[in-house]
Amino acid sequence: MQKEEIRLKIDELIKDLISSLEEQLSRSLESIILVGSYTIGKISLERPNVNILIFVNEKMGAKEYLEIGDIFYRTGEKYKEYFSLKIDSLPFRFGIPNIKKEPQLVLTPNILLVAEKNINPPFGIPKNVLEGMAGTSKVVFGYNFLSDIDLTYSKQEFLHWAFYDIGILFKNLLTRAPLSFEVNNNLDLLAHESVELGKVALYWGTEVFLEENDIKAGKHIEMIKNIDSMVNFYKGIDSDLAHSAKIILEAREYFDEYKGDKKKSYLLYEAAFTAIQKVFHGIMAQINT
Repeated sequence: MQKEEIRLKIDELIKDLISSLEEQLSRSLESIILVGSYTIGKISLERPNVNILIFVNEKMGAKEYLEIGDIFYRTGEKYKEYFSLKIDSLPFRFGIPNIKKEPQLVLTPNILLVAEKNINPPFGIPKNVLEGMAGTSKVVFGYNFLSDIDLTYSKQEFLHWAFYDIGILFKNLLTRAPLSFEVNNNLDLLAHESVELGKVALYWGTEVFLEENDIKAGKHIEMIKNIDSMVNFYKGIDSDLAHSAKIILEAREYFDEYKGDKKKSYLLYEAAFTAIQKVFHGIMAQINT
């Protein structure tokens, strides 16, 4: 299947999914917003991922959550002739592909309660993450709740969020991966979790190790867009971290080379492990000062 056909089928699936969510969750659904590379036309067709924010009201109950899962997998079933579907609800869990087939489309939905808009951080999502989402958002149904949020935050607030996300969520997800499935028979899953968690650790690390004035100037955002810049940045922080960053970012670009090779998949896992450990040490050093 040609890349352009893959893109068209992804577009069809997303439209189909949105239509089903609107129709079947009309009682509780408030808004659907797409964020990330897909919305700005930079989705990788070798490793396509679509991020979806689903905003719901207080009428959302257990039955509706079960229904959302049914909608996603039922929609994916319609397109299994073209690609497999994997649903990752980050940062809480990674899913299992519905079938063994290439290419694989990854959908990353987040279900957010509108009533939690005004807590700190909003919706329980760190503002640095919301900042990235807001910059690539596309409203496809309802109201743009991201437009109401004050996205300013201090370095201390960021360190508090980073301690929890890096030190608890991401570290536990990565260290438990080898217990969640037989890794040698599922190198693709190991590589996928490693590159996703390692990438997030590197992104957070730019803000951990930058000065607050540099963060306000947006230097961390510039680095995220430039692989060489990020690797060079980490060379000035820690040589092992820089080496790990190079592996993770290379694997992100050439994922097919890593997911089927045991040596490379293990190397990627170790790089993600190192990145999370080093960034967490940086967080702890600043919290304790």
